[in-house]
Amino acid sequence: MARTITGSSAVRVTAEVVGWWAVLTGLWIVLISRVDLLEWVVGSCAALLAAIGARAARIAAAWRSGST
Repeated sequence: MARTITGSSAVRVTAEVVGWWAVLTGLWIVLISRVDLLEWVVGSCAALLAAIGARAARIAAAWRSGST
């Protein structure tokens, strides 16, 4: 079943992914020993993938439990 995202839903989706990304990037930076440009780039990309995965997992769990 395909769902479309309206304007206000798009803002909520974006806010959720950006929030996860910020937290996960911050965690990455705190846990590494040396902060340089390459670490920022790798950490940001990994955090973005994890943020998208976290959103997908939350949606799947909500769909499975029947609440959206």
